[in-house]
Amino acid sequence: MKPQKKTPPPALEKPRQPGRIRAVLLAIAVHAAFFALIVFGVTWQSRPETPVQAELWDKLPPAPKAAPKSEPKPPEPEPVKPEPVKPEPPKPEPPKPEPVKPPPKPPVEKPEPPKPDPEIARKLEREKRDKEKKEKLEREKAQKQKDDEAKKKREKEEEAKKKREEEVRRKEEERAKADAEKARAEAASARKAEVDRYIDAIKNKIRGKANVPDTVTGNPEVQVRIRVLPGGEVLDISITKRSGNPTYDAAIERGIRSASPLPVPAANSELFPQFRDLTLNIRHER
Repeated sequence: MKPQKKTPPPALEKPRQPGRIRAVLLAIAVHAAFFALIVFGVTWQSRPETPVQAELWDKLPPAPKAAPKSEPKPPEPEPVKPEPVKPEPPKPEPPKPEPVKPPPKPPVEKPEPPKPDPEIARKLEREKRDKEKKEKLEREKAQKQKDDEAKKKREKEEEAKKKREEEVRRKEEERAKADAEKARAEAASARKAEVDRYIDAIKNKIRGKANVPDTVTGNPEVQVRIRVLPGGEVLDISITKRSGNPTYDAAIERGIRSASPLPVPAANSELFPQFRDLTLNIRHER
């Protein structure tokens, strides 16, 4: 006979715990309620408030009419109360799971600003100096041009003013010269008239003193030179041009001596020097 193989004893099965399925369902229900509470709470907080509206009435609305009274209904029989069922003892609630906190965010590091390139900084500074120098030169050039224009304008104005002044001075000089010439001419004319008046007076006195005989005919004319002292005294007589009639010449010479003193200007007069050495042409007028 073959020996029979020994069958291993059956493994011990774990006994099923009563109420395990119920606990799992209860936990799922609690988590669902917790999730719904969170969702509704967030939705309720984010819902905008309903604006309050109010109506304004000028007059109160009419009171509603009273409804007609109905006859009271007969009392209904009270329902039979079922016997109270003893409630099962409450089961302990499973502990609520703590909300999972999100991991802290790592601090964001700000990127360091790039360090300025010294060569670029020197280049910008050089360009800035060149620009300022150029602007300064342009301003100086514009100012110089403006000054030159102003100087030229002043020079033109001064030249025009000088020309006007020269023209005015020239006209004044010409007017003054003309006035002086006119005055000299007037003075000379007046002086000549005064001299002629004295000469005519001298000639008339000589003719009045000359005893010209009747034998003298025609219009003989003799020229005599008379030297006169202050006061009109005759110093000397000489005939410079004879008339061709000796009788007339001698009569005129005698008349000059008889007419002394001659009617000449005063010794302190500016006209007397012309009468110191006087030359007369005396013509016979009979």
